[in-house]
Order: sequence, then structure tokens, then C-alpha cells
Amino acid sequence: MPYQGPEGPLPETLLATPDMRRACAERDVGAIFAIAREQAGMSLSRLARLCEMTPSRVGDYVRGRARVRQQHVVERVADGLRIPGELLGLAPRPWESDPPPDAAAVPPGLRARLADSIVELDLRIEIDVDKDGWSHLTYRHHVLNLTDRPLTRFARELWFEHGEGPLVIEALPSADHNVAVERIHDAGTLAKFACRVSPPVPPMGSATISYTCRGGRFVDAHYWRQAITRFTLRLQVEVRQIGVMRLVDRSAIEEHPDGATHPVDDDVYWSHDGDEARIGVVREDLRPNQFVTLHWEVVRGGA
Repeated sequence: MPYQGPEGPLPETLLATPDMRRACAERDVGAIFAIAREQAGMSLSRLARLCEMTPSRVGDYVRGRARVRQQHVVERVADGLRIPGELLGLAPRPWESDPPPDAAAVPPGLRARLADSIVELDLRIEIDVDKDGWSHLTYRHHVLNLTDRPLTRFARELWFEHGEGPLVIEALPSADHNVAVERIHDAGTLAKFACRVSPPVPPMGSATISYTCRGGRFVDAHYWRQAITRFTLRLQVEVRQIGVMRLVDRSAIEEHPDGATHPVDDDVYWSHDGDEARIGVVREDLRPNQFVTLHWEVVRGGA
């Protein structure tokens, strides 16, 4: 999420009204957006920028054409509108007590060694998998520019073993920067692309670069192997899969530049509620040319 100051776009008096508290308690994002529009004068476009959605999606929520059912969307609304986690049934959000991650988050000695680098303060990958194995990925890179040049272009690559190809990659709006996807090379389910950032991220500045990917499918192998291309303070990979009758196994492996590997199962978390399984892993202080692979095995409904 784009980090702002502790003061949010919604007045505290509005957050305290019975209508807003009721909407938050029910996690009725459409009602929250409607109240923000009517009583705080916020446009669909601004709500979309703050919550990293498209204006049309915000409009669907306001008009009741869609309902939010996924926790990570509720978290984006909480962070974008600075709604305390308690009101939405969430744990306290990072901005409620912690300072924003910026250059101070990098220890001085490490900062000196990383001079002229782009650092990933936080890299979060959310993978939603439907009952047929089709996926919807969301990437959020919170980066810090330790170079002496503005950051205008952010190169990326995505690959799936199965899919309909080419992959559909779309930038998500940000509160502070515009992001545009520039396709470089497509080969079936392999996509090389770059995110162009405007205005550029200045030296010692930070920004969140977010995009989604559709078109990849999990068939018989359930894993996600994430390459680490920059020094990364924190990585989180989280999978939500529906249509799951049983979660059989989950594990994670970290690979080092010299080829050595070791399990990091202690950092894996999971849950299984109804037909939805949730599996994730969190790792910290990763370096370029490392890999983190999350494995999971499920029995799908009807299998």
C-alpha cells in the first residue's frame, strides 16, 4: 500500500458516525464508499487511487453490483482510507503504530552497501485461485530508490506452466504515482514487461508499484517460485484457493545464490475454512539471486 501519514482522507468525525461504523462492522465496502462520496466529497477516481482499484470497480461496489468477500480487499480499503483495523475486524494496521517504511527502515551500514540500488522494502504477492485452477495475481512492490537517479522504469517477468496465453497484465492505480505496463516480450505464458512510473520516484524516495496478472492456471503442480532480483527486506506470498475439499500439504524452500537450499516451513501459515484454503509464507532480508518457493497440495471438491 502507498504509505501516508497517520491522518487519513476521512475525518475522524465521519468515522465515528453510526452509519460508517455499521458499514465497517458489516464490511460493506459499497456503503463505506457511498458515505465517503456523500459526506466527504470523495470522487470515484480518488477512492480508486487510494484503494488501488479501478473507478469502475469502485462504482460496482457503490451500486451494489459487487460485494467484497476477500480479506485482502478489505485490508486495501482500510489502508487506503485510513480506517482503523478494529472497525473492520482486522488486526491493527501497520500505519496505526509503526512509522512508514522509508530510508530509515534500512540499517545505515546496509544502506551504504546498497548505494546505487533499488531496494524492495516490502514485496507482497497475492494469488487467488478459483475452483478450476485459474489464477488472479496481485503484485505490490514497495520500493526505495537509493540511486542518485529518478526511477522511471521497473522491469519485471512472469511465467506460468499452464494457461491460455498471453498473460493479461494490468497496472493498478496508486495514490501518488501513475503506473503503465509496457510489454517487452510475450511467449505463451511467459511475459517480460516493465512498469513505467510517473512522476518518477526521486533519489531517497519510495513508491508502491502494483499490477495484476490473469491467464495462468494451476493444474497438477501447486507451487509458486519467486525470484528475488533486489535486496528485499520483507517478502510475503499468499495463496487463496477455493473449491478445496482438503488441504493435504504445505511447505516452503529458500534457495541461495550458490545453489544451496533449505526448508523454511516454520514461516509457512495456513487455514482451511469451508471450501477455501489459505497458504502463505513470509521471509525477510533476502538478497538478489535467491528464490523462495511455496508448495501446497490440495484435494479439490469432487476429486
